[in-house]
Amino acid sequence: MSLSSLSRRRPAYTDQYSYVRGEYAIGDEKVPYFSISMTIREADQYLRLARELAFTDDEPVNLEELFQRTVDEDRSAGPIATYLRQPGSLKFFNAFTVVLLPVDPDKADTVAESYSEDSDAPAEIPDGDLKRTSIGPVQIDNLPGMDIGFIRWSTKRARAVILDGQHRFLALKRILDSPQTNLLKPDTTKIPVLLLVLDERAGFVPARDQDRLLHACRSIFVALNKHAVAVSKTRTYLLDDQDIVSVSMRRLLTSEVGDGRSGQDSFDRIPLALVDWHSDQAKFDRGLHLASVLGLHETIRQIYPRRCDETDYEGLREYIAKVSALVGPTADSRWSELALRNRVSKCEDDALPFIFSTEEVSAVAEAFASGIGQAIVRPLLQLEPYKRLREGYEAAGLIGGPLELWLGFDKYGKQAFQTRTGNDPSDLARDVAESVKSGDNAFAVIFQRGILLSAIRFDIARSEFAGEWKCESGRFTVLDRWIERMNERIAINLVNPDFWLGTGIKGDRNVNYTKVGANGVKGFVSLAVMCPVEELRENARVFDEAGIPVETLTDSEQLAWKMISDPENPYLRDDRAMADATGDSLQFAAYRWLAGQFGVVGRGRAANIVAGVTRAACIEYRNSAKVYVQSELRAAGLLTDDEVVLQGVLVLGARRLAQIALSSG
Repeated sequence: MSLSSLSRRRPAYTDQYSYVRGEYAIGDEKVPYFSISMTIREADQYLRLARELAFTDDEPVNLEELFQRTVDEDRSAGPIATYLRQPGSLKFFNAFTVVLLPVDPDKADTVAESYSEDSDAPAEIPDGDLKRTSIGPVQIDNLPGMDIGFIRWSTKRARAVILDGQHRFLALKRILDSPQTNLLKPDTTKIPVLLLVLDERAGFVPARDQDRLLHACRSIFVALNKHAVAVSKTRTYLLDDQDIVSVSMRRLLTSEVGDGRSGQDSFDRIPLALVDWHSDQAKFDRGLHLASVLGLHETIRQIYPRRCDETDYEGLREYIAKVSALVGPTADSRWSELALRNRVSKCEDDALPFIFSTEEVSAVAEAFASGIGQAIVRPLLQLEPYKRLREGYEAAGLIGGPLELWLGFDKYGKQAFQTRTGNDPSDLARDVAESVKSGDNAFAVIFQRGILLSAIRFDIARSEFAGEWKCESGRFTVLDRWIERMNERIAINLVNPDFWLGTGIKGDRNVNYTKVGANGVKGFVSLAVMCPVEELRENARVFDEAGIPVETLTDSEQLAWKMISDPENPYLRDDRAMADATGDSLQFAAYRWLAGQFGVVGRGRAANIVAGVTRAACIEYRNSAKVYVQSELRAAGLLTDDEVVLQGVLVLGARRLAQIALSSG
């Protein structure tokens, strides 16, 4: 048998394609498929999009429902085409699913209901032992008793319509039709194709209510799209080697579970077992984990400058400069700003998308992890109550002990561990977690994000705050001082929802799971860390001895003093728990300090970095707290003009700073 004789081109028929046959036989239904491969050139010639076909008027069909959602041109021209055009990366697609649909030869591209006989079909006898099955315009030759053979179809009487893979197909066509030469090898590159022939002669057994060809196509399309499972975000972040944020996030974690890092003197990595790496949940307020991959990824995404499109060459140069300034890779690292800028210019000249190499991404991620990334790692391991959770697990052997493998597994791994060892530490781990996490807002994702972003803010401004706080020299001395102040001032208050009213907690005492809520936490935490509590206590002592100089107060201060000192005043009545927690003098001292910080908000450009940090923190806190204050003022039937709202925001913050001054060392 001559392969060349089998592949001779017939008039109006495709070449013969060798196939391997398979079928889905589940229940009473059977869907056969013929697995072939064709070159990109052949795919461009033979494969069609569903939108190119028409349907008869006797049965109107929703084309999008029948075959495929409307093809998103931007998607095929954007991410997919960019992926194909990226130099230096491997390219691979999974199989296209294609149905051979009969068409009416007298009505161009109009779908017929059945495969009618083709009088023009080649009539030669198959070579050798091959047996032919003719299904109208489709000819299938096979060796008896075997699932291999050859298939071809009439290009006039049948259309090979893509059910799954339209966006990939369009992306290939765009590159094939582009002026860029040698990017694709259309006569060499072959793509896998699954051909469906929905006819009983091919072995198709439809469901009872899908005996018509179009009904069967509709059902298969729905199955392909409805039941297709996209790769989860968590898995993508854990596997992507070309995304700077994802790789930087992974560098903050230990590379494996159970690597004996417990009790380390240098807290440079978060034990993987403490992080939810196996679910697509951002929240970790319940369960066993200290943080989640999704939560950490989003936090780190907000640290890096916004990434631009791969063909925004000027934006890429600016992005590279900002990343270099933020992360500060070493001079001999694989990340060279000059070399990168030159490579961007080369891509611009060649009209190609720019992509960072895995070596460049790795270099940035390593620099991030050993530098600014420690403002995430160290707080998560040294801040209360995160530290209590880690130490509780260590004492129970769940970190750095024989049970760390169990803690780090997903639910199936936990089951396997329990089967193998006969040990089920579920109750032990749950007792540790609940004793620490119960009711503690530190384990609400927006609180953790706000806290960590505050740490990042101070680490970036470390050279200025080293002088402000009289820190010794050292890369992480400011971060260590920030952690120390957080443990003294904030940790004890994380369990008190009243303390966070207007920032991370809404008026209904539920967590404010919004960006505004996270920013409110970040802003207030930053102000609390900067607050000179000794000065507040001294000023309060002076007020207690000499009295508040009411006659010298400005109108704004008089309104604030009324809010603070008059227990019958209607302002912020829902905040009485915090109002009664400290004395009036201490609250007023805190108010004056906070009002002084807000004085930089309306001015021009910040005079220095410390002033810039202060202004940003004030704005974040104000934007969050004013929503709560406005709601409370309206509920009390009071005016909500800007000045009244601002004084309410300042008094709200002052009460909490007074609480910190009263309780911290």
